[in-house]
Amino acid sequence: MKKISVFSLLFTLLFIVGCSKDDSKDNGDSPSSIPGNNLNLGASAEDLLGNDIFQNLEVEVVYPDGFQPQAQSLENLKSFIQARTFKTKVSITQREIPAPNSAPFSIEEIREIEENNRTAFNDETTIKIFVFFANGNSANDEGNQFTLGTAYQNTSAVIYQKTIQETTSGLTAPNIVDVETTVLKHEFAHLLGLVDVGTPLQSDHKDPESDGHCITENCLMRAQAEFASGMIGMLEQGETPNLGAACNADLQANGGR
Repeated sequence: MKKISVFSLLFTLLFIVGCSKDDSKDNGDSPSSIPGNNLNLGASAEDLLGNDIFQNLEVEVVYPDGFQPQAQSLENLKSFIQARTFKTKVSITQREIPAPNSAPFSIEEIREIEENNRTAFNDETTIKIFVFFANGNSANDEGNQFTLGTAYQNTSAVIYQKTIQETTSGLTAPNIVDVETTVLKHEFAHLLGLVDVGTPLQSDHKDPESDGHCITENCLMRAQAEFASGMIGMLEQGETPNLGAACNADLQANGGR
């Protein structure tokens, strides 16, 4: 496991909220696939946003011992979902699981962890999301770039909690709730189909250099932010990035609030 110093975090680390090149890989051919929960990223955007097919939304959070997310971070995610969707009821459950020992994790390994531990699947009234808070880093980490989260299927995401804990370990480091909240909201917004991965663009705000991300300044869906400038400045003020007007317009046009 790589060690990350506070100094390098503040001056050289790129804060990658969104996501690796594995985001849109399909798992539809898996023999243990369950219809409705193993489609391409963004395929359930309308179902997540609207209230016609599924009236309720449930998030199943699993984590190994020592990697549980902060309660406030999950409350912030719930508020974000309620603000952007028309769901009658939004709920979040948490459950500890045995610690996987294959870190750093590839997306294929994350999918296997999901197959072994996911218990919540879509039913007649409720669309269900799986989120794994990982006890290790992403296998896609390179140099001083560290992925904090990836939405990899229509109802599945991984949060690299080990990396988040390392990122927030110093006295002058960002607050862990702010970082967890930002990553959770960013990845859930990918499940909602942003940017142009299931929710069509209403204006030209897609980043041509980073698929699935936004070019609007300070938008939650930007691909990267440096600790020494934009992102760390917002987090130091106790603020987390929000969706910009262009991303909000996309969601509203696809059935969201």
